[in-house]
Amino acid sequence: MIHASKYILGLIAVTLSLSVLSQDYDRIAFYNVENFFDTRYDSTKYFNGFTPKGDHHWSKTRYYQKREHIYKVIAAVGGWNGVTVMGFAEIENRGILEDLITNTPLKKSDYGIVHFESPDKRGIDVGMIYRKKRFKVIKANPIRVKNPDNPSFTTRDILYVKGILLKDTIHIFYNHWPSRYGGMMNTVTLRALAASTLQLVVDSILEKEPLAKVVILGDFNDNPDDKSIQLLLHNGKHTLEALSPSFDYGNTTGTIKHNTDWAIFDQVIVSPDMFSTKGLHLKNHNMHIFDAGFLLINDEKNLGKKLNRTFVGFNYNGGFSDHLPVYVDVYKQ
Repeated sequence: MIHASKYILGLIAVTLSLSVLSQDYDRIAFYNVENFFDTRYDSTKYFNGFTPKGDHHWSKTRYYQKREHIYKVIAAVGGWNGVTVMGFAEIENRGILEDLITNTPLKKSDYGIVHFESPDKRGIDVGMIYRKKRFKVIKANPIRVKNPDNPSFTTRDILYVKGILLKDTIHIFYNHWPSRYGGMMNTVTLRALAASTLQLVVDSILEKEPLAKVVILGDFNDNPDDKSIQLLLHNGKHTLEALSPSFDYGNTTGTIKHNTDWAIFDQVIVSPDMFSTKGLHLKNHNMHIFDAGFLLINDEKNLGKKLNRTFVGFNYNGGFSDHLPVYVDVYKQ
């Protein structure tokens, strides 16, 4: 009887493990990785601070450590099933992503890449990796954010990817909107410009396909209640919804910290049909903020925790990033 009980308990454990591993959902994530540059000098670029002779003294040792840190975050965010689609802000080029999925254990998962060069003055782009067995890319293109009042204005492109996930069509947008460098009030119009640009594209999709599945992720450099986000949500022909934050470990109250204040700059916004039980859908109105302890350190000055960053100003800190990752799980009925 004892042996039989052990066998049954073991069988239950194996069955539960298999049910978790085979769970039919896909994780879509985003991570601003804080200046993930290679070490090469590029004479075509305006900014070359992340080179061995640059202001940040960016060495191969530091680069390799950064690459391993990002792999560790991707693996941790993915959990048992792994991340199906993950977008990144502040990557320098496609080669960074190729190195990430080739020279870390991610190579076992057969990831593909979507990337386009942005006109950003610092040379940072938005890019995406995806598991080829789970997600099929149908269409991908960059969306340029232009300022009609300033033709010389440049910023990161918005990355648009249309694909097949769980045998259904999904539209994914990855964003890294203009920063607050120079002051919030002086830059608010630039983020509103990015919001209007994205809004036009999303409206065009929903005009043709009212029940389209749209997921928008990124670092918006604004909080959910700020002007640019509200413009995106409500000023178009079709209303969108910003997902409420849910913290995986309860270590923070945001995705980025400035002095004593946490903010939620990294967000997920979706079309209404993502809550329908027909086809792809979300089970609730929450996005996850991955605030695991290894991404944080004690904040001696302001108390509580703060992000374990790679750099603090020009001082090398050796950490992960100045942002936390966010993600959602997409299911199919």
